This record gives sequence, C-alpha cells and structure tokens, in this order.
Amino acid sequence: MPLPNVCQPEIINISQNIRLRKYDGNYVIGLPWYQDPYVYNNSEGIFEDSKKPDLDYVKGMYTWLNEHGELYFIEVFESRTYLPIGDVTIKPENPPIAIGVKKYRGMNIGTLVMKAVIERLRALGYKKIYNSTVYKWNDVSKKMHEKLGFICVKETDSELFYEFDLNLQIPICRGENDD
Repeated sequence: MPLPNVCQPEIINISQNIRLRKYDGNYVIGLPWYQDPYVYNNSEGIFEDSKKPDLDYVKGMYTWLNEHGELYFIEVFESRTYLPIGDVTIKPENPPIAIGVKKYRGMNIGTLVMKAVIERLRALGYKKIYNSTVYKWNDVSKKMHEKLGFICVKETDSELFYEFDLNLQIPICRGENDD
C-alpha cells in the first residue's frame, strides 16, 4: 500500500492532454530516461557515465517509490494516444518528478505535475510537503519550487531542501515555460 489507507487512482487528469497514469510494473519504460545524462545528473546526482542507472537501478528505484507513495507515469496525448514522458511519485516527503523525454522539457509540464501533487496531498489531508530535495545545479527545479511557493529550509554543499505548507494557495504562474 503506497500511502496508508489510500486507494490510488488509476488516472489523474492534469489538463486536456496531460495525465498521470498509475505505475503498472513496467519499469523498462523509464530506462531510456534515466540513461539520459540530463536526467541522471539532475535527479540522481550522478555525473560519471560508468555509474549511470541500468535496468536493475530503475527497477529498484521504481519498486521503492511504488512502496512509499503513489507512483505514476506522466503522459501526454499525442498522435491520438497517450505517450509516457516521465514519472512522478506523490508522497509528502520529497516527491520526485522527472521529465524523461527531452522534447517535453521547458513546456511547464513539471510545474503542472507539481501542482497536481500538491492538490492530491491536500485532498488526502496532508499538511506539508517536506524535504523536497533539489541539487544546487538544477536551476530549473529550483525555479519551479520557488515560483510555486516552496521555501528552502536547509542546504548542504550540493542540495537544497524545500518545504511547502499545503494550507497556502498556489501561485497562478501563467505563461512561464521554464521546466
């Protein structure tokens, strides 16, 4: 059970052409994303090609995320079908988002997904998102967190830790295509 006593929806619609689809055990979908240096640098903090995630890494990561939150594939509607382009895990501690398909980066999808995470956690009665961890070099993720109202509460040499009070309203952020 990912979140205690909660039934995970199969689909969460975010917009007319973006949705979250419940993880179905097919971890192979994520392998190309996590072998992209942009993704493994910014989401995993890995900079050595020899350590880039392999299929066992992705399987283990998805297994853990699925056991500790609501794991979804981020999908876009294109050519009359939904295509998986990334993943997100809805959980109150450090909800990770990865836009794995390059052509969909910078289209505000990450912000829309984080807004859906916020709304889902609010609906489940959570009060706060905490330890949302961003590597200091990941300017896109830092900017997204801050424009949504996350507050940096701690930092290390390489990471920033953000919190979000779920009692707050989310800024509208119209027309910003930076994630």
